[in-house]
Amino acid sequence: MAEERIRSPETGKPDIPVWLRSLLIPTYGKRTLFYLVSDVVVVFCSSFLTHLAVIRHVSSGVSYYVQSVLPFAATAAACQLALGFLFSSYKLRWSTFSLVDVPRIMLPSLGTAAVLGVLSAFQVFAGVTPLSTVTWALLSVCGVVAVRGSRRFYTEVVRPRSGKRAILVMCSHKGYFLLDTLRRTPNFNYHVVGFIDPEPNNRNTLSQGHAVLGTFENVEEVVARHRIETAFVFLSSDPAFAIGQFCQRLHELGLEVRLIPSMADLIDDRADIGALERLTIHELTGQQPVRVDPREMEKVFADKRIMVTGAGGSIGSELCRQLARFNPAMLVLLERDDSNLFYIERDLRSAYPKSHVVPFLGDITRETDVARAFELTRPNIVFHAAAYKHVPILEFHPAEAIRVNVQGSHLLARAAAKHGAESFVYISTDKAVNPSSVMGASKRIGETVATAMNATGGVRFLAVRFGNVLDSRGSVTTIFRDAIIRRQPVTVTDPDMRRYVMLTSEAVLLVMQAVALGGGGEVFVLDMGEPVRIKDLAETMIRHAGLRPGIDVPIVFTGRRPGEKLFEELLTAEEGTTATVNRRIYRARISKPRTYPEILDDLQRLDEVLSDGDTQRIRDEITRQVSSYRPDTGCLYGHPTASGRAEYPPVAQPFPGDERGGKRRETGRSSDSDRTADSAAAGR
Repeated sequence: MAEERIRSPETGKPDIPVWLRSLLIPTYGKRTLFYLVSDVVVVFCSSFLTHLAVIRHVSSGVSYYVQSVLPFAATAAACQLALGFLFSSYKLRWSTFSLVDVPRIMLPSLGTAAVLGVLSAFQVFAGVTPLSTVTWALLSVCGVVAVRGSRRFYTEVVRPRSGKRAILVMCSHKGYFLLDTLRRTPNFNYHVVGFIDPEPNNRNTLSQGHAVLGTFENVEEVVARHRIETAFVFLSSDPAFAIGQFCQRLHELGLEVRLIPSMADLIDDRADIGALERLTIHELTGQQPVRVDPREMEKVFADKRIMVTGAGGSIGSELCRQLARFNPAMLVLLERDDSNLFYIERDLRSAYPKSHVVPFLGDITRETDVARAFELTRPNIVFHAAAYKHVPILEFHPAEAIRVNVQGSHLLARAAAKHGAESFVYISTDKAVNPSSVMGASKRIGETVATAMNATGGVRFLAVRFGNVLDSRGSVTTIFRDAIIRRQPVTVTDPDMRRYVMLTSEAVLLVMQAVALGGGGEVFVLDMGEPVRIKDLAETMIRHAGLRPGIDVPIVFTGRRPGEKLFEELLTAEEGTTATVNRRIYRARISKPRTYPEILDDLQRLDEVLSDGDTQRIRDEITRQVSSYRPDTGCLYGHPTASGRAEYPPVAQPFPGDERGGKRRETGRSSDSDRTADSAAAGR
């Protein structure tokens, strides 16, 4: 057994005997025994050195050391060990010793010195004075601290690192402290050369034993001079600190780039690729982060009864979190999904325990639910975020899109007017502009309803229009993130697909500020910067994960889905904008505003075609009411899937209400023209 050895995985040769390996495995008993022995050695050494250095006038014969020094050292050792157990200094781990542990380690030595000082005052030990115990205390403290810190000193300073040469990029001064954690990681086999810090004033300073070698501007020079192979980038939790372009420069230098989450992300459990969304969005759009005046928001929302529909959704839940900051008198969460309602209520009660949160399980399309919610809570402000939003799915279910996005909105708007609400905010989308999808057309009609009902019952009706929110459920970044984590291909519908993008938190802040700016009847448009090419977003996210687009994670183009456009717009050709006091919010000039009586006939016709259940009639009525609607006819065949992509059976079956479906051949093969339409719809 003594000769049995463990073979090294690198060389295949015997490495360490099993008996020695088992002896080196740390346990509580072994660690305590080590501390006891080391403390005894330190105490005896300190005692002899004290007598040699301070009590020199006493005879140094052997008998003196046996009769005086040994009793002094034995007494000190016994006291040291007893106080060590009392102050729990023997429970500290050797490998994780740090400065915060020093006071606990010093206490036994200082306590022992106090006891020795009292005994020396009564001349218990010949030649020992209270002053000499001070020298003993200093020697003992230094010895104990040196022993406890010896392992870290060896592993972090003495033992050479033979791995890749690395630099640490600091996007925040707090990142310096994370180096301490990295150095304690057993598999951190990198030779750290120094730091890159964005602050020029920090250049040539020392931190954690390493020099600040340069700034972002001269990183190429640093990499070449020090032969750097890897860069660890410590992310900043400040979204204004954009480093996307800098990471691209590192990749172009051929470096292996590793991202380390910010300390705030670690605390908030956001230490995943979601941090990349917050990191890159402002770099991609060229926009500065959204900021609002808390005092202004407090004036608008404090002591108000506020209702948020769709409170469990991406926009709705973020609205609730932001609104809760400004001390509303009541926050009503109207949601039809009981699980989503449970989670958002739990989050709000945890984060804002003093807030008056009222969860209400109900459906905005049921008049009884809406009436009961308004009668019980009497909201002053209503944020209407409940909607069906997935474009491809709704292409196959136009009746549901109208039922929820139009009829449900109308029910809510009428209830707000009936029960004396002050403001009603309809959250719209850029897909409502020149829509090519049923979803976009339904939101366009919803906008019309909201603006036409302005001043009905004294309510200010507003609509707010913005583009994609990156960190919402089902958004492109969440899909990309999941694929990158699993090292699966990232799917992009079209290489030229572009979208206006914004973080959910920022979109919500601007929606809230629109309430302060609106007089009623307006459609507010959020300035979302330049549209982002989705392919570029995918490549950036892959790079920020420390991977190579097309090599480590492939990008696959699947073709446009039903109802999708290559480019989204925020304004129609007839609309223009006027500025507001917030440079990120504009008013859309509506050229032909409609009144509520004028739209009632249109809403009545939608009710009639919905009751008939004829899909084609529903599409025709949508087209009649939204003159800019250009439907995607390629999706009219086949069956919907979860992603909204059409699948085709061997024998073609007409979709309900689709007359063209009956003209297709019953042989299981379509005509040439139909095959072309099928391919366009399926994205093949």
